[in-house]
Amino acid sequence: MKQLLVGALACALSSSLFALSADELIKKNIEARGGLEAAKSIQNITRTGTAMFQAGDFSIEFAVTSKLARPNKMRTEAVFQGMTQVSAFDGKDSWAISPFQGRVDPQRNSADDAKLMKVAADMDGVLIDAAAKGYQVDYLGLEDVDGTNAHKLRVKLNDTDTRFVFLDPDHFLEIRFEDRVQMRGAETVMRTDLGDYEKVNGWYVPFFVEQDGQKISFDKAEVNQTLDDTQFSFPVKK
Repeated sequence: MKQLLVGALACALSSSLFALSADELIKKNIEARGGLEAAKSIQNITRTGTAMFQAGDFSIEFAVTSKLARPNKMRTEAVFQGMTQVSAFDGKDSWAISPFQGRVDPQRNSADDAKLMKVAADMDGVLIDAAAKGYQVDYLGLEDVDGTNAHKLRVKLNDTDTRFVFLDPDHFLEIRFEDRVQMRGAETVMRTDLGDYEKVNGWYVPFFVEQDGQKISFDKAEVNQTLDDTQFSFPVKK
């Protein structure tokens, strides 16, 4: 009898978790991170830290600076042995400086790269104002994420591209997102893990990001600084 009661309770709990709608989960996520007002109060954020890239037995460590600014502007710099790699987006165009690949002059990226940068440059993420951005969000239930039964949301960004967002069941913070996008005629899958959230200006921000063998640990974040907008735009030779 005791086993039956425990089983019934587990089923009831699972059903109640499953009964949550996408809108309810988005609301819980926003509340958990500090509320919509706190999110909108941040006009720009600059995070600095260290990145470790691992490929088999080979690894390198370099300094990283990540800048996000409204509306949809981003610049990331990675410094190693006196060389600086830059990846930037000004709200429309994506460009990069890649000295580690022998490209010391800025190069414009493809339209496929630009659409990825546009999503990454959104300070609010894909869940806030999703409908207004033209996204469709559906709840797909629970899925294991490294031993955690996470809530899985599917965010259709457009006809071809989708982001799956995984929320921690206890705190409703993003712990992973997975992008499935069309790149140069084929589907590309990219997974990003998030953690070490800290409150910055009333809004919880991940200070740990892992993607494609690269682990970034931020140790400092500053918001609402006076930023030169030209740093996001493709450099114009004078």
